[in-house]
Amino acid sequence: AQLGANVTLLDAAALANGDLSLYDAIVAGIRAYEVRPDIISFNARLLDYVRSGGTFVVQYNKYELVEGGFMPYPATMSRPHGRVTDEHAAVALLEPEHPALSWPNRITPADFDGWVHERGLYYLDTFDSRYDALLSMADAGEDPETGSLVAARVGEGWYVYAGLAFFRQLPEAVPGAYRLFANLLSLGARGR
Repeated sequence: AQLGANVTLLDAAALANGDLSLYDAIVAGIRAYEVRPDIISFNARLLDYVRSGGTFVVQYNKYELVEGGFMPYPATMSRPHGRVTDEHAAVALLEPEHPALSWPNRITPADFDGWVHERGLYYLDTFDSRYDALLSMADAGEDPETGSLVAARVGEGWYVYAGLAFFRQLPEAVPGAYRLFANLLSLGARGR
């Protein structure tokens, strides 16, 4: 809402029977697939919403997401899961012209300045080639992680998995996190 978006909280009834096409973007909160059985029950409707032109942003979730086959294309998470705990870890933009990184805000490495506590967690380990890996980062002495933010065209819409710690950055009013989150919410609007 602080971005100027009209926000509606979707309950089980809305996921089961509501007209999801009313929404430009739907965001699943952190660990939603662990604590919201309705999201699991109606995941097929959410993927149909994406195929029909919607944008579905799934914030960090645990193993249930990949092991349950709830993503549109295959992916895995390692045990222990990928994460970057150093909030100052360098971030490389793998596809700077991707709409998630270029519109409406041009994202640069400077947008990761001022992040708090960590970069993110529960990163994807492997993922189907239809997902675009958008960022690379690593804690000191670790191999680069590329599963922190992936996006895929699915039908007419967009599916995004974001293991980034937006849940820490947005309450702290980190400007770059807001800019990137706005881009994710706007994926379906580009080209309208």
